[in-house]
Amino acid sequence: MVFSKILFLFTVLFLTGYYTPFRCSSQFWIAAIPVGIVLMAFRFRKTAVMVFCAVFLFAGSYIDSTGSNSAQIEGAGVWRCGVETTSTKGALLSPPGSGVVWASGRRLAESVSRGDSVLIIGSISGAFMNGSAFRAIPSNSIPDRVRRKATSVLSERISSRTASSLTAALLVGERGYLSPSVRQVFADTGTSHLLALSGLHVGILSTFALIFFRKLFGRGWLSLLFVVLALFIYVSVSGARASTLRAGLMLLFVLVLFHLSGRTPDLLFVWSVAVIVLTVLSSGHVLENTGAQMSFGAVLSLIILGRKFTGKTAWLFSAGYAGIVVTVSLSPLVSFTYGGVNPVAPVATVLSVPFMLGTMLTGFLALAFPFLLSLSILNEWFVFIWLAILEILKSGRMVFSTRMFWLWSVCIIILWLFSRRSGFLRRFR
Repeated sequence: MVFSKILFLFTVLFLTGYYTPFRCSSQFWIAAIPVGIVLMAFRFRKTAVMVFCAVFLFAGSYIDSTGSNSAQIEGAGVWRCGVETTSTKGALLSPPGSGVVWASGRRLAESVSRGDSVLIIGSISGAFMNGSAFRAIPSNSIPDRVRRKATSVLSERISSRTASSLTAALLVGERGYLSPSVRQVFADTGTSHLLALSGLHVGILSTFALIFFRKLFGRGWLSLLFVVLALFIYVSVSGARASTLRAGLMLLFVLVLFHLSGRTPDLLFVWSVAVIVLTVLSSGHVLENTGAQMSFGAVLSLIILGRKFTGKTAWLFSAGYAGIVVTVSLSPLVSFTYGGVNPVAPVATVLSVPFMLGTMLTGFLALAFPFLLSLSILNEWFVFIWLAILEILKSGRMVFSTRMFWLWSVCIIILWLFSRRSGFLRRFR
């Protein structure tokens, strides 16, 4: 328990140093490491912990000041770029030695998908690429091929393009075929996060996999091994985005630690380990990924401010309260990234969950059982009723201004008072 608290504290201090404008030289925090070790050896543990806190704080600021991930290159030429994501209007590309750039073009969007590469002739100016000609280079990796095949099969077996594209986005993370009108509906209701595969989608998969393999193999290591294998395959096929990697890692730690100890591990510890592992594996790139920031921030807000309800309608209250917590906690980041916050987002999210589950389940069954034609019709009903409800709930966005930070702080305090703060405080005793 003590180690969990200290690891979480170090992780938060590291992130604080990374995301704040404070800068320091490497000599200070490198020299502080042996000082902390000496203090720990002489049993000045509290003083040593304070020294190590300063080390992690300064280390985060030093890494950010020396990073070059945000550097942009400009000029004209021939570029070989990786495809980060696509839409019906273009593609987000990653040229070598730069960040990401947006290239408009319907033909480009229809020719590539996430994970592919493209050889493109054009010029880069800031965050935009003006391409005059391109050649698509499809990825030959097994996960990318499976994702393309699954998307193709869904479009064949589900007659509605709207339903098949939304089902592909939810099942395998292929959002390039979503129409602008569908994207706009989700944006206007604050439910765009449901299109980005994350903890909710991974949790749904793992729950079904855990039930299925426990029925086959019991509660031993064999069933756990198959669940982990299913998680690995799903995260890989869905594109291994930062949000799904975070969810997969945290779920993996929870399953293994629970199987070893028989009790749920400390979630702050699991969250900290996931941050550390992804930061190391990505060489710090994940810290600049907006999706990762929102994913980790949402989970942390639920761990600290979350609350469980009891009773027959507990799932409804729990889902609604979770939506409020995440919406309020991430409102500054969401407003800065997307230009505003949707006040109807918690309600729209709760109402969307049953239809999302129905769309995913019928889509998966349509992939597995092609002879059941009724699944296509049922899938379309789920999709169109879902979109009709979201159309009713559409609202304008509320821009988060500087003056609203006071109101935001008050809302966070109210949520903390309403949550199970006794359980939260016990973690820090």
